[in-house]
Amino acid sequence: MTAEAPMTLMQRLSHVLKFILWEFGPLIILLVLSRAFGLKVAIAGTIAFILIDGARRYWRRLPVTRIYLLSSGLALVFGTIDLLAQAPFMLKYEAVITNVVTGGAFLLGARGEKPMIQEIAEQRGEAFPVRPDVTHFFRLFTLAWAAYFFVKAAAYLWIGEIMPLGEALALRSIIGSVSLGLMIAISFTQGRRLFFLCRWLGLLPIVMEAPAHPDPLPVGEREGPDAAAAGG
Repeated sequence: MTAEAPMTLMQRLSHVLKFILWEFGPLIILLVLSRAFGLKVAIAGTIAFILIDGARRYWRRLPVTRIYLLSSGLALVFGTIDLLAQAPFMLKYEAVITNVVTGGAFLLGARGEKPMIQEIAEQRGEAFPVRPDVTHFFRLFTLAWAAYFFVKAAAYLWIGEIMPLGEALALRSIIGSVSLGLMIAISFTQGRRLFFLCRWLGLLPIVMEAPAHPDPLPVGEREGPDAAAAGG
């Protein structure tokens, strides 16, 4: 058996783009339609997209991943919160609530046979060996994302308490955009380094090397721990 040729940069970008468009489609629809036609149209369009895409996945036997369920749920939650956000109280605490909800979703996503971040990586076309250290790494990575949203919620709450509403909203927008961009960049480009860092720090279970075997091993096993890169 010969190993598959590595994906080119354009193929990797295509996988990432398709993954973002389909898995985060409800959130994208909500954002685009709310900017163009208003919130009520955006919520109706988001619900229609979820129903149509759900039917497409059922008809084509496509998996319904946890990240898709998360994005669909968050789109509906965000839309509902935005409808109520005309009051100053909701404007002040809207971002706090949404970040707590998102952090809770990632916290729950760390459970199960495959942590949520591993599902995301595999949806991008990556393949990883079935090993306890790899699974544990992705579980830690998912918990790191949960911690990020909880810390951001606490920061937003603190900013809202000490600053006027207008200044708080502006600062929250800057902090949210920059920090989220950094988290995404780290997740997509530094996974390999983070895996080896976690292993060096003793955060991952020790996996004994397989004994020598005269027959060629499957590609996934032959690659060894290098295949456990989460996004590098």
